[in-house]
Amino acid sequence: MEQTIPPAESSIVEFKREWTETARETFCAFLNSHGGRVYFGVSDDSSIVGIDKPDEISRTVHSIFKFAIHPSAESYVQTETLKIKDKNVVMVTVLEGSEPPYYVTIKDNNKKGRVCYIRQGSSSYEANDKEIRSLYRKGNPIPYEQRASANQNLTFLTLAEYFKKSNVQFNEGKYQTLGLKDLNGFFTNVGLWLSDQCTAETRVGFFLGNTKASESDGIFTFSGCIIEQFCKIRDLLRNRFGFKNKIEPYTLSSEGYRNEIADYPELAIREALINLFAHRDYSFENAQATVTSFSNRLEFLSFGGLPQGVTKEMMLLGISIPRNKTLADILMRLSAMERYGIGIPTIFASYENFSVKPTLVCAHEYIKLDLPRLQQIPSDLTERERAIVSYLKQNGASSRKQLQDFVKVSYGTVINTLRSLEAKKIVVKQGAGRDTKYALTISLR
Repeated sequence: MEQTIPPAESSIVEFKREWTETARETFCAFLNSHGGRVYFGVSDDSSIVGIDKPDEISRTVHSIFKFAIHPSAESYVQTETLKIKDKNVVMVTVLEGSEPPYYVTIKDNNKKGRVCYIRQGSSSYEANDKEIRSLYRKGNPIPYEQRASANQNLTFLTLAEYFKKSNVQFNEGKYQTLGLKDLNGFFTNVGLWLSDQCTAETRVGFFLGNTKASESDGIFTFSGCIIEQFCKIRDLLRNRFGFKNKIEPYTLSSEGYRNEIADYPELAIREALINLFAHRDYSFENAQATVTSFSNRLEFLSFGGLPQGVTKEMMLLGISIPRNKTLADILMRLSAMERYGIGIPTIFASYENFSVKPTLVCAHEYIKLDLPRLQQIPSDLTERERAIVSYLKQNGASSRKQLQDFVKVSYGTVINTLRSLEAKKIVVKQGAGRDTKYALTISLR
């Protein structure tokens, strides 16, 4: 039975009429992607033209994988000469490499040195910085936060203050236990993020309208120790949205959040901010995490998407694998969060008595959480109407009897009050007969 070839080029198939130096790019791209096969002696339209010296091509290919590809990938290539229509076709099989990113030495005058290629469709192209970082993460089994930091001149004066305030012992002897240093004594990336030298930035912006094209009411950028960033942003939001009591400096305890926020549920603000820091992908250099206040919502945006194996549905259920486990552990130790994964369900639960709900978008490269702003209680309500609105806000949909018992008035009075609230489109009647309940139609604070 005569051997055959694929009908067309694809993400794992490429045809070469003869030997050409561009084959180096294809080899490198297959190593960095999902592997593939290159057929020499086949034209672009899959016509068989044949190769006169197949052994010479095989030797060239193996030499490239041994000496021109870095790291060496000799064990990931096989060559075979096929006989098709009485012509020689050299089939080069390239396996996906286990140590990406792979680079290949290019001899072309316009491209000197080592270049990294990846595959997209039936083409090979030079990888950009972001794609190279992705390849590096794929090839390195050590979590990014536990890898050695490029900066080894770190200090922790600010972090020490937070440990002191939380009555948790902190000294150089604890660096390795906390994950700030690796087993070889080098400072880790999480050590960098918690150090005074941290360069990861978080930007907070306030806009008067519903888009960033509207007038700005202040933009603030924070850098330095991640714990310090968390607290400064927490205080900024407190001043803007109405925390009633001051939170002491160097305190991450959630006790500081047990006061009502005027515009948003307090638990939603707390958990959203914690998740912004604990689940951010810090390997995206120069990419700021952002907290943006619009007239109708508060947006939390962090880069990195979901960790491998985690889905949006899992997050909504409270099942979560933190991207930065060591950082999450330290946040827990300093009482900023209680358990992994409870943040998203807590955020959604804090809106259960309101008509508007948070929205969660999980894209490949980012996660965006929007918290809708709660509206003011209308100023023209009577004292009795305000009491009913307050009860519904705290307890959700309620029966006529529950509301009547709460305001302590007659049947007729409570019915008239509810009708007035229905006319003002603040309360809606649900169900019928004994199952009748009343609920808020808008989100009120």
